[in-house]
Amino acid sequence: MEFSQWKAREERFNTLFSITPAENRSLLAEKLRQFERIRTKYRSSKNIEEQHTLRILKMEIQRMSKQLYPNLISRILRKIITSTQNQLSLRSEAKKDERNFNSLNEEVQRIGFPDLSEKLKNLIDKEQENFSIPLSYYLNEKEKITHTLSFSKNAEGHFELDGFKSSLQNNSRPEDSREYYFKNALENNFKVNEAYNLLSGRSVEHNQSWFQLDFNDRDASGSYHLKEFRNEYAYDLEKTLKAIPLKEISSQYEMEKLKNALRQGDRVSAVLIKNG
Repeated sequence: MEFSQWKAREERFNTLFSITPAENRSLLAEKLRQFERIRTKYRSSKNIEEQHTLRILKMEIQRMSKQLYPNLISRILRKIITSTQNQLSLRSEAKKDERNFNSLNEEVQRIGFPDLSEKLKNLIDKEQENFSIPLSYYLNEKEKITHTLSFSKNAEGHFELDGFKSSLQNNSRPEDSREYYFKNALENNFKVNEAYNLLSGRSVEHNQSWFQLDFNDRDASGSYHLKEFRNEYAYDLEKTLKAIPLKEISSQYEMEKLKNALRQGDRVSAVLIKNG
């Protein structure tokens, strides 16, 4: 993967400036630095194929080093300095990667995916530019939900959660399959349970706005339109609940519990008082 990334960089330089490492000393020096870094990073690999590649890589590094630095003493001094720098750089990168993983793992758990740590760690270690994690399970006898989490590298080289696509299938209504891509945004990060509630046709409150999927309205890509009802609609959840003779409104704790559940789009049981 890292060799492929370097090859892509070479091709970009060739397209932009019509140069190759064989023709340009600066580009050859950069190629040497990258190859030395790769060798330092993977030199302890137990993988047979990688060990074979590392032997070829070592010879290629020696060839480029002699071409750039004909003086033996210069090569030896440079090798000592570069080796130390690469070790320090890789340690620093390892710490950054660990922080990146911990941050991502916390975010994934916060939105409702608790058991993806191992998969997430393995995919980050592969150093792809982007990857996805699929997950599906039955919610009850009839309903099955599938989530696909999408991740990609940002400009700093750290992975971010782009969002997740959720698909809801009902065995009793197979033709009524619903799906929506929940983009990861600071203002409206929907959680997994809220995604299910929206796909079920219920409303969810975020930042004092209510959201609802319109299953009669799709955009050009076929995705449902997410309707937002802001404050100006003047919908008051507590006032609406107090207009109903519910046992829960007599207790502030039960009232808050009921409101919080409804704001997430949950279906909740309540006790209706009639004739005492």
